[in-house]
Amino acid sequence: MRQRPAAHSLLPSEGMIRISKILVAVDFSSESKAAVGYAVTLAKALQSTITLFHVFEMPELMNSIVPGADNAVDAARDRAVAQSWLEELRADTKQHSAVEMSVVVEHGSPAQGIVSASRDGGFDMIVMGTHGRTGLRHVVMGSVAEAVVRRALCPVLTIHLPVPDRTI
Repeated sequence: MRQRPAAHSLLPSEGMIRISKILVAVDFSSESKAAVGYAVTLAKALQSTITLFHVFEMPELMNSIVPGADNAVDAARDRAVAQSWLEELRADTKQHSAVEMSVVVEHGSPAQGIVSASRDGGFDMIVMGTHGRTGLRHVVMGSVAEAVVRRALCPVLTIHLPVPDRTI
């Protein structure tokens, strides 16, 4: 008869897993707002900090397609709008929680940006929403959440609506 391994052998050799920094990928969808709620609940329970993170992506050839378009001006405007929205989301969230939060906005590929930020920032977990695309739309557009789950070095918690009303 095989013996069951001791519980402590399932844990890392250093001891308990510590999640002190949570990266929350925000695209301003309902799913990402739900992800913020989950992250706040986790952060409170684990005494962690949160970084609200948004990556905006601009078509590189916009100025060749749209007369008068200026990629630099558009990128600066999009960064400022995203920064403002994240600051507003942080302020709204802070009204209900004392969790320490910061905001970061970057330009680039969303999946690559999230994975890079999690690695470079030493995050212990990524929390993000998923739109649950299926069929041709998934094949054509891909899934940011799927790419992040496949390439991230830390655990990734994905939130898909409808989210049941539960406490952790």
